[in-house]
Amino acid sequence: MSDPITDAQALEIEGKLAEAIQVYDSILNTTDDTSTLAFANFRLGTIYRTWRELFTAQRFFAKAHQLSPSDTEIRDAIEELNQHFSENRESIAEEMSRKNSDQIVSLFRIATGIKLITMDKAVQAYPLLKSRTKIFPNAAVAKHLLTDIQITEEERNSAIDFLLERDWLASTGVSLYTIAESGLSAFYIELAQLHVANAAHSEAVMCYEQAHWLDPSQHHLRYQQVICHAEAEAWDAAVGMLAQLSTEIPEDVEPVAYHTAVAQSYHHAYQTTQDENTKQKVIEACETVLHLDKKAREVSKLLVSYQGKKSWWRR
Repeated sequence: MSDPITDAQALEIEGKLAEAIQVYDSILNTTDDTSTLAFANFRLGTIYRTWRELFTAQRFFAKAHQLSPSDTEIRDAIEELNQHFSENRESIAEEMSRKNSDQIVSLFRIATGIKLITMDKAVQAYPLLKSRTKIFPNAAVAKHLLTDIQITEEERNSAIDFLLERDWLASTGVSLYTIAESGLSAFYIELAQLHVANAAHSEAVMCYEQAHWLDPSQHHLRYQQVICHAEAEAWDAAVGMLAQLSTEIPEDVEPVAYHTAVAQSYHHAYQTTQDENTKQKVIEACETVLHLDKKAREVSKLLVSYQGKKSWWRR
């Protein structure tokens, strides 16, 4: 069984810092070991320091020091950062103001995009929401950077009110607000559906993955990923995910689309393995689709290729 800390460090070495951040954040939510928590916070601080996200780095270094006050490496990192702040006060203040404004813009675009969707204006919403994933490559980074944003009464607008009304923005102090995980989850789900509508299925998989990472109780998102993997012809990924899922699909999943994806994915796996169990799964998935939709001609043809019977849709 792999060790999450080892996995995160390997990602760092490979330069996959956004992925490492997500693993470290998962560690923070799944362990109560003080030394592990201190190390994860320290590494998060180090990565954000590398990215010049100094205020986020400071927050994680402070938590690491609180957990392990005798650690000299953590103390040195804090001292170095504090010295940088002291020597560059004017530029740091300007950077703080700029980053705060950037964060407000991100909140505005997320809220506006979701509002446009509710108004059936998906075309206008798509570029607004998609642009945020370039800035926040995954949900952990978004969660870390959209934190303690200063929003004065003068800066409050309809978009900010929209987030507050739905509890997607939480107050963390006087004029300070932080994105809530429920709001981030809604953002990724809506963006995933927009990606699907625009045939960007690989991007949709990523968004469903992020939404599920934020809220693992949303099991239907895994089934949506199978459909997207099949649409993207990522057959191995689809089959790998199917091995983790129950055969009883959630109500939120369109059954014909899902079972069609299952049939196609196992069909491609069978071409390589010639495994009889995989073959049976293809047949079962095809029959399920045809019981739901007798006009599914492509699935009917696929079933014929396995059974040699007259096309279901010609009966």
